Amino acid sequence: MNQKDKSFPQWEFLAYNVVKKNLLCGRFALGPLKKGQGQLISSTLRRTLFNAIECTCFTHVKFRHSRATNVLQNIFGVSESISEILDNLNQIKLKRNFRSDLGDLQGPLYASIDLQGPRSVRAKDIKCPPGIVILNKAQVIATITENVRFLAELTIETNSIDSLPPRRLETRFTPEDGYAIDAVFTPVQKFSESIHLQDFENENLQTEMLFLEISTDGRVTPSEALFKASEKVITLFLSFYVGGEKEVTYFDLAERVRVKAIKSSDFGEDSEDWDDWEDADQDLD
Repeated sequence: MNQKDKSFPQWEFLAYNVVKKNLLCGRFALGPLKKGQGQLISSTLRRTLFNAIECTCFTHVKFRHSRATNVLQNIFGVSESISEILDNLNQIKLKRNFRSDLGDLQGPLYASIDLQGPRSVRAKDIKCPPGIVILNKAQVIATITENVRFLAELTIETNSIDSLPPRRLETRFTPEDGYAIDAVFTPVQKFSESIHLQDFENENLQTEMLFLEISTDGRVTPSEALFKASEKVITLFLSFYVGGEKEVTYFDLAERVRVKAIKSSDFGEDSEDWDDWEDADQDLD
C-alpha cells in the first residue's frame, strides 16, 4: 500500500497524558472516513475496549498460620481485618511482560508474601513470578504489629481472549481454602468519541474524521488498548474470510482491504516514562 495515498483511513496519534499514576489518557484520530463510518467504528471499539481487553489481576489469597475464622476477623498480629486486606490487594495493578521467551503467561500463576513483623506490608514485598510486574509498588497491604510471621499465597490470572473468568466472589471458600479477591478485568476507565464532518459542495465527497479519547488505569496504555481492540475486531471477521488460500492473518487482511494496519509503535508513547512510572515507588517503605 502506498503510504502517501491519503484516500484511505489513517490513524494519527494526537496526545498522551499521565493524569495520575493510575490514570493514563490518550487521544487519537482516524480519517478520512465515509459518512456514517465514524459512528460504526466508535460503537464497535467501545464495546470491545470495555469487554475484551486482556489484563492480569490477583484473584485469590490464602493466609498461612492465621487465627482468622471468617472474613470479618483479624489475623493475629495484623491491624487490618481480612476484608480490608482483600480490598488493598484489589488495588494493586499488575502488568504482564509480553516477552516471547517467557512462554504462556495465561495462568494461573502464583505469588507470595513472607515477612516477619513488626513492619508494614506493601505491594513491593510480593514475590511475583517472571513476567509479572507490579505498577503501584507503594500500595499498602497490611500492618504487622507483633513479632509474628505474615505468610500469604496469591493467585494471579489473566482473562482469556474470548471471555472473562468467572467472578471469584461467586465462589465461596472456607478460611482454610483462602479468600476470593473481587478482581476487575477492565483496564479501560473511559472512552469518548467526537465525529467531525468535512463538508464539500458535492455531498458525495463528504468525509468524516473520528476523534477518540481513551483512559486506562495503567495496566495497559491507551495505545495498547486501541491496538488490541482493533486487532480483535478485525480478527473476528477473519472467520468469515472466503478463500482456500494460506492462513490469513490480521495484517494480511488489513493489506487486502487497503486499510492501514495499526501498530502500537504508530502512537509514539514514551516507553522510558512508562518504565519510570513502574519504578517510581520502589524506594518507599
